[in-house]
Amino acid sequence: MAVESRVPIALVGGGTIAPLHAKYLLLSQTCRLVALIDPFQPGQILASELGIPHFQSVAALLESPVDRPDAYIICVPSSLHVKVATEVINLASPKAILVEKPISTDSKSATELLKVAENASCKILVGHHRRSHPYLAVAKEAIRSGSLGQIVSISCLWVAKKNSEYFNVAPWRSSRLAGGGPVWTNLIHDIDMVHYLVGSHIAQVWSIPCTRHRNHTDIPADDMVEEGAVIMARFENGVVGTFHINDNGVSPFNWESAAGDNPLYPKASPQVDCYRIFGTEGALTGPDGIIWSYIPEQAEEFGVEVGWNAPISRKFLEPMERAPFQNQTEHFARVIRGSEDPICSGVDGIAAAKVCEAVIKALSLGDGMPIAV
Repeated sequence: MAVESRVPIALVGGGTIAPLHAKYLLLSQTCRLVALIDPFQPGQILASELGIPHFQSVAALLESPVDRPDAYIICVPSSLHVKVATEVINLASPKAILVEKPISTDSKSATELLKVAENASCKILVGHHRRSHPYLAVAKEAIRSGSLGQIVSISCLWVAKKNSEYFNVAPWRSSRLAGGGPVWTNLIHDIDMVHYLVGSHIAQVWSIPCTRHRNHTDIPADDMVEEGAVIMARFENGVVGTFHINDNGVSPFNWESAAGDNPLYPKASPQVDCYRIFGTEGALTGPDGIIWSYIPEQAEEFGVEVGWNAPISRKFLEPMERAPFQNQTEHFARVIRGSEDPICSGVDGIAAAKVCEAVIKALSLGDGMPIAV
């Protein structure tokens, strides 16, 4: 595709995730990165490294001779997502925006953002990039085809050791109100993943905190991020599940280590899983893409009924070899052009945010009682 016919896109924010978006925008045959907007030094440095125009504000870009972007990717800290996205829509009238996850740490403000976007005919894609992971496509198809039978329960793990530098380079990560902590940073991805795979939203949660071993002395006690939690959940369709999250425990059992799809985090070797979906006819693990099930002929050979005393077999799903951010970038171009609807809409983003709000409420109360989402 000729350069001039590619969709012009601007990045807003030059933080941790921005270089990854920039990489795939620059590699894309359908998108064109035209500018980076960030009033702070990291954004200016990144723009210089990428060789693209840098602007202090959206208004400054719009007053410049740079091609007017059709869309924007919002890569600012979580607590600023709604504020910045609203400003972009009001000033620039884009066809679409991609808001990094979480869409907001406050579902009420996110709902207001959706109203602003709808009034401006601006489509919103939420950056839950795992929906664009090759594993998700084959896993979703396996579930649709009935390979698992009826889903009965799920189990998700996100346990990893975040070092002190992680918090030092971005102090907001120590603040729950600013969107820090494993609930808003990590669990929200898992919530969105299981919403998509199970085909139903979580309606109720129970949660207890893990013991805290860090002390962020510059953060008020009532705003200090949790280190982890164990969560039980009930979905609207009756499926139940558990989530174990902790960012101060050594483990390969987290999406980044299991999938190896982010160059910042090495892939675990050997391959591990962090998602398990259990059904009446089979079980599915991910992101290794294994289906466990019984083969009736083998049970018959052993003279037993299909069930736990029969041999169980495994089958590997075969996802395409393509990076999720690459898939997301090309999907975003199609959303901008109007040929596809967002794979993760603003409504989807709010659904995941509401679950995280319920988990935080449960952790704050600390009484182990259920919280409605």
